Amino acid sequence: MRKSEKFSVSLPWEDYQDMETSRKTAGLSRSTFVLEAIRRWKEARTKERLIETYEAGYRRIPEDPALAEAQAHPAVDALPEEEWK
Repeated sequence: MRKSEKFSVSLPWEDYQDMETSRKTAGLSRSTFVLEAIRRWKEARTKERLIETYEAGYRRIPEDPALAEAQAHPAVDALPEEEWK
């Protein structure tokens, strides 16, 4: 099993310049910068899928407004009052 793979990527010049500026500012190599971008992209897609699943569940079985109201009052009463400045 390989530990890493080299590959070529073509980018529009402006995007390349933006990437170079960003990675240099962050003190990252190109490889580290691209790897972090890929990982963040994958994480964002996973979160989007979870949100879609959550929202689909609520559309399938909507929350009862009366139940939500009944649950909110005891929760508010249980919290200590705070002074806002």
